[in-house]
Amino acid sequence: METISLLAGGFQTLAANPVGILWIALGVFVGITCGAIPGLTATMGVAVFIPITFSLEPEIALATLIGVYCGGLSGGAVPAILLNIPGTPSAMVTTLDGHPMARQGLATRALGWALVASVVGSFVGWVALVTMAPVLARLALNLGSAEYAALALFGLTIVVSLSGSALAKGLLCALIGIALSMVGLDPTTGEDRWTFGTINLFQGISIMPALIGLFAIPEILMAIAAPGVQKRLNLERSRMIPTLGEMMMQKWNLLRSSIIGVGAGIIPALGGNIGSILAYDQSRRFEKDGAKYGTGRPGGIVASEAANNGVTGGALIPLLTVGIPGDSVTAMLIGGLMIHGLQPGPRLFEANGDIVYAILAAFLLATIMMYLLSVVGYRYVVRVLNLPRHVLYPALLLLTVVGTYALNRQIFDVGLMLALGALGFIATLARFPVYPIVLGLVLGPILESEMRRALLVSGGEWSIFLTRPVSAVLLLLSVMAIVGPIVVRYMQKSRASRNASS
Repeated sequence: METISLLAGGFQTLAANPVGILWIALGVFVGITCGAIPGLTATMGVAVFIPITFSLEPEIALATLIGVYCGGLSGGAVPAILLNIPGTPSAMVTTLDGHPMARQGLATRALGWALVASVVGSFVGWVALVTMAPVLARLALNLGSAEYAALALFGLTIVVSLSGSALAKGLLCALIGIALSMVGLDPTTGEDRWTFGTINLFQGISIMPALIGLFAIPEILMAIAAPGVQKRLNLERSRMIPTLGEMMMQKWNLLRSSIIGVGAGIIPALGGNIGSILAYDQSRRFEKDGAKYGTGRPGGIVASEAANNGVTGGALIPLLTVGIPGDSVTAMLIGGLMIHGLQPGPRLFEANGDIVYAILAAFLLATIMMYLLSVVGYRYVVRVLNLPRHVLYPALLLLTVVGTYALNRQIFDVGLMLALGALGFIATLARFPVYPIVLGLVLGPILESEMRRALLVSGGEWSIFLTRPVSAVLLLLSVMAIVGPIVVRYMQKSRASRNASS
């Protein structure tokens, strides 16, 4: 009851400040825009907005930044569905089913499913944040380096298993991604690796140039090289939001994926990348049409978007309760909190409870605004699919260059993006999956650093990964994720050969 009364006070604080509500709406709009433009992520949106919020009251300033956060994760689905170019790293999985739906003339429906899943994921994350924050944060802190390393490996094996019949190609691409993640300074010794004496590579290969290069450039080049006259798509405009009956058919998928996203957000350094992969994999296993995932199924979109938006509430739990950021955006939010005199940690709720609950109330308000703004805007953005090819793709190519340069204002990043784009284009032509390369690049540093840290703690004993129950279970699941498809394929071939002989 005390929590409810404190939340009610938070809503009253917001209601007494109409200008503050407009600021939250502006934050959500900026977040959606940053997410929808490849290269301009929610992290960048929050970084840009922190100085703008200096003059605002603490609760309104933090609520605005959280609005940017929510909107950014939701907006990443727009280019993922329309152009097969994820606007944010966590939207990579959305491309698997989102873009095929768009090519079938169902772009509006795909965006509708993404929006519903985003709202449900954010709401579940908000509920977890309000009700279970301290308990969940303490549980997450009990995980050690062995568990983090095993979880990163599990995420990689899931991505490889999604390669279908091209399992060997998926494994090779994952290894290429891990190799790329080792470029830069060694996290333990500080020695430079594969930098070729270039100071620009000392910090490693940034994820956004890699993401834009490996996804956007091959897509643009393949579209330009495609022969024939561009076919106009018959875009569905009558209904974007799924009916209540359709949502109920996805109710378990929505709930399961949102909870997975919350869990991934709670564990520091994981975030939406792993959350969306795990949710997609579980949805593919449990849903009736899971075997058809990758061909344009709403369940795939629901799993990815519910998970990466559930991360929002989950990542705020360790931030507010123990002062540990759950992902890169919440790392930025720490600066926003401290600028306004708020010290994240166990005493935050006690010392500044009124401000904290006003922020929590604003989180729910930002979720509602995200829905309203997207319902209006999505009906117009789908028209990008029918723009003339000679206009659309040069504009996209220019946008990739500008977005990449805007990250660090370095022309080197643009060159790196184009080089990785050439790699992605060659891989696409050779029918090698690009997703494992990107996920290897994302999860490689976690896998390497946590594995080495675990070995240092154990004195070089590899048994630490088997003696700790959580890591042992994750390693077993990793083996099953790789071996399982091979066994199933062997059994199918044996059955087919027996049927042919009979």
